[in-house]
Amino acid sequence: MTPDVVVPAPTAPAEIAALLARFEVAKSDASASGQSADGRYLDAYTAGFLLAKIVVRASGYRVKGSENHHDTFAALEVLMGSASRESADALNAARKYRNQDMYDAAGMVDAADVAALLARVATFEGEVRAWLAKHHPELVSA
Repeated sequence: MTPDVVVPAPTAPAEIAALLARFEVAKSDASASGQSADGRYLDAYTAGFLLAKIVVRASGYRVKGSENHHDTFAALEVLMGSASRESADALNAARKYRNQDMYDAAGMVDAADVAALLARVATFEGEVRAWLAKHHPELVSA
């Protein structure tokens, strides 16, 4: 069973590798000390979103319409199981906070917010990599 927010769309190891490479860049940028907390939070959020997108794509789906972040996070529990719920909820909350900071009031984010989001992304990375190894080892190189 899949959520009604996705449509079937096959993937390939090259696509997953490209998404993982982009994730690594976003994760690294989120730790760059010369960047503002706002920028680092945006990069940490992007890293988390890319992990969620990897799950959707590795499962053989694409989110309907434009790349809707909320729907991407909603698909996680169905595709990964209930173990992903905490990460999905945290990333969806980060999405809302990022939107406020990005569109309404710059400077809402501080170093503690960045550290908390990076910790959540690190946890989620472990969940996603373990899930990939178990369910889709053909999509990741050893």
